[in-house]
Amino acid sequence: MSYQSTDIVEALVREYLVRAGCTSALEGFNREKPKHGNSITKREVLRKSLGLDKAAAYYKKQNPTADGLPSTLEVWVIHQMAKLGASPDAGGSALLPAPRPAPGPVRPIPRAATEPDEVSAPVAAPGFPRRPSAGSGVAPAASLSSAASATASQGHPVRPAPLRQGFGFGEAVAPRQAAPTTAMRISSTPSVENDSDGEPEIIHSGTARGSAGGVVRVSPQGSMHHSASASNVSLRASAPGLGLAVGSASQARSSSGVATAVSGSFTPPRAHVANRPDGGRPGVGISRHRGEMVMEDVGDINFDDEDAGAAATGVATMRISGPATRKPGTAISPDVMRQVKQLLWGAQGQPPPSWKQGFFFNRHSGLQFGLLQKQGGPCGVLAAVQALILAALHSPTTGFNTTPRVPEQQSALASAITESLWQARMGPTAALVLPEGEAGGAAGRLGYEQLCRAVTQHTASSKEALLDLVRSSLSVLMSEDGWGVVLLVMSLVLSRGVDNVRADMDEPNNSLMGMHGYCTQELVNMIVLGVANSNVFDGNKHLDGSTVLKGISRRCRVGLLTLFEWYKYVEVGPSLKNPTLPVWVICSESHFTVLFAQDARALQNQLPFDLYYYDELANQESIIKLSITKDPRGGWTARVGSSFSDRGKCEGQNIPPLECVIETRWPGVKVNWNGHEAIL
Repeated sequence: MSYQSTDIVEALVREYLVRAGCTSALEGFNREKPKHGNSITKREVLRKSLGLDKAAAYYKKQNPTADGLPSTLEVWVIHQMAKLGASPDAGGSALLPAPRPAPGPVRPIPRAATEPDEVSAPVAAPGFPRRPSAGSGVAPAASLSSAASATASQGHPVRPAPLRQGFGFGEAVAPRQAAPTTAMRISSTPSVENDSDGEPEIIHSGTARGSAGGVVRVSPQGSMHHSASASNVSLRASAPGLGLAVGSASQARSSSGVATAVSGSFTPPRAHVANRPDGGRPGVGISRHRGEMVMEDVGDINFDDEDAGAAATGVATMRISGPATRKPGTAISPDVMRQVKQLLWGAQGQPPPSWKQGFFFNRHSGLQFGLLQKQGGPCGVLAAVQALILAALHSPTTGFNTTPRVPEQQSALASAITESLWQARMGPTAALVLPEGEAGGAAGRLGYEQLCRAVTQHTASSKEALLDLVRSSLSVLMSEDGWGVVLLVMSLVLSRGVDNVRADMDEPNNSLMGMHGYCTQELVNMIVLGVANSNVFDGNKHLDGSTVLKGISRRCRVGLLTLFEWYKYVEVGPSLKNPTLPVWVICSESHFTVLFAQDARALQNQLPFDLYYYDELANQESIIKLSITKDPRGGWTARVGSSFSDRGKCEGQNIPPLECVIETRWPGVKVNWNGHEAIL
């Protein structure tokens, strides 16, 4: 999609105001320059429109612990200052990438040749580094002069000097190589990317982060070996394209005897992904051996991590080292798995494709608290978890935090999942179902049956231990194209037990997924309350002396309201209408959403107050604020009537269903949509 210059300018200003936390200025800007259909709302799109995606990538690699990325406007200013020769600040200097050396032949040399004996004959290499041409067949090295090549052919290797970082954006001064060698010594931390010709190339990150030396050897086949005697840790990647920060003065030789050694500073890994499979990323193979740690692919870096006040996405953007520390789970027997499938999916035997998604967050400013739903179907699961997330984001003094930063999003999601699993358990432990081994990093590419064969059951005997387990698994649960939703409902069933879940239900032979792939009330209740009851009234009701309909037995932390009560089909009891926090799951028109209030007066029926509505499937760009006041005419309750037949007559009329749902809790009120189009 092409963008006008005005679209880019507006996006630059809007993103900067969000990043800087200028709330009042942002509101004023949005009033005078409202968003439109062609507005840029994603940071990665904005960066690519200005050609700054590489700059953002370098910043993130050089500042792995930084609080997110600077705004695109700041990145652009630093870029321009560097081009003009001005000195950027400390944060901006990290945006100056060091160049890649030009390609050159790689030949075996004696080990002694790796000792420092440098010759400096600078050659300018301005601009962004370029990849070597396809078909070069060699790992990159500094360019060679003809005289140096002749010297090398006589068997007298000349050691290259280290690259000297030049001033300017992507500009550096490199020494002229005097001879082709199998090793070169560099002053910056290298990583490896996969080139189009299948050979790895070394990218110099431009800043050193440690003092320990290190050697990486890249074989012609693309495998890279690293020996780190200083830390007694061996790092090994079995294919090109694996990013690796190296450190240690020791050296390792490839089995073929032809290798490229790189000495640089050591950067500790941010995450040890122990369960990523071979082929976990395009062009990347990973093997795990005793005493080895498997590192992340450089191409896996997400350049759109959101930060202070900005939108956040998920976990899909996180770096979590949980799989490396999590103990192996317990295998789930085929018979138990068969029972779980039957209880969850009924005769269908598996979830529809719309259920294949994880728990990831909205990117829009002001909606960072909200989960997103990709397709219709699992709305009940997402809305119920959303209500628990809001509960975790609630403060008695400030109300609900609707603009959480990424760590707060992750913490709230972990708390919500932990709360749901812990209250659902029947015994002393709760269960979390996760893909085991190599499948952990590739769950998104597995089919459902493959997933069922790959998962194991992890148990926790305390709520704190369960929270730690969930936190360590967020990268799997939050993956946008993963199985997070399905893993949660499987975990709930195993935490409570298949027989106990069926005993909760009025019809024990029913499944937890209803017709058309929709969620049932039993599944929503199990997430919110821990019990898979079929009803929403308080207590139990006895029919015919033998049939017992099970209802809600305790006041809930979050509540539920439903359009079915407006039509007199069901009764919602006080336990769900009056939760301890002003958050309600809304069931309307076969869809589950969330309604909440920042003001405690909503629970006390003290008009007026405001409600906030969020639909995870509606692609909202802002929160919908509903102002609730007393209607002199008595609201829809008075105008339509209160009998079963009266309520049935209003079906199909031009009445916003959400207003009817609200009147089941606050009868006779008037709903002001505050400029938003009423949802019909």
